[in-house]
Amino acid sequence: MSLRSLSLAMAFVGLGLAACSSASPGAGPASVAVPTSAGHDHQHSAGAPAGSGAPGGTVVVHAADELRATLTTLVPKFEEAFPGVRVAVEYGRGAEHAGHILAGAPVDVFVSADAVATTQVIGGHARGATAVVARNPIVVAVPPSTGIAGVADLPGTRVALCAETTPCGRMSRAALTAAAVDVRPVSVEPDPASALTRVRAGAADAALVYRTDVVASGADLRALDFAQALLMADEYTAIKVSTGTNTVGADAFVAFLGSALARHVFADAGLSPT
Repeated sequence: MSLRSLSLAMAFVGLGLAACSSASPGAGPASVAVPTSAGHDHQHSAGAPAGSGAPGGTVVVHAADELRATLTTLVPKFEEAFPGVRVAVEYGRGAEHAGHILAGAPVDVFVSADAVATTQVIGGHARGATAVVARNPIVVAVPPSTGIAGVADLPGTRVALCAETTPCGRMSRAALTAAAVDVRPVSVEPDPASALTRVRAGAADAALVYRTDVVASGADLRALDFAQALLMADEYTAIKVSTGTNTVGADAFVAFLGSALARHVFADAGLSPT
């Protein structure tokens, strides 16, 4: 999809969604102080209230830190499609973002794969339907030349796993259990990068990590999908948050995250289409 086509499509979406909004136009962004937990300064430029026409003002987005690379690519495309719109993104852990929203932070869009955090926000602070925009499955990471063709080949090989206290470790073990594959790890690592280093160094034949970890690590390893992990992949859910004021901008941004261009960028990062 060309940027010009995206701009026209997004403008059409923005116009249609704006017509459904009951908020009145505002004069422009204003600095708003919100209650936060200690150690965080949440001075956001409030999004312009929704009105008629295409999105405007600032769209405040709180997103998972692991989406930083993809959103760094996508946000300028969205802003270019809608001249005058600014997207202010704060990255971090889902639990922290949920806490800020529950405390009343003026957030327009929340994007996270943290199931507990998304459930908390959906429970009382969601506006309209949510959208799963990308999925991140656990994969078997192997060197380019290997006799391992899939998860069923792992028993008896040297496998590196992430620690059980990490999301990667918990999800890897759950996926192995679902696949009925018994693995006795040769090493348990504190994070995916360390597990992948073991494979590169020849100290492990394979590692179980998220697909995005393999893609981010470079071209020297490849990812093997397996059905059980795909079925239980982490889902990045985009929520239009009721504490935000820029409803038109939020609606357009969430629609944009489901566009063909966004899906292409997500795929380049190793995220699965929805």
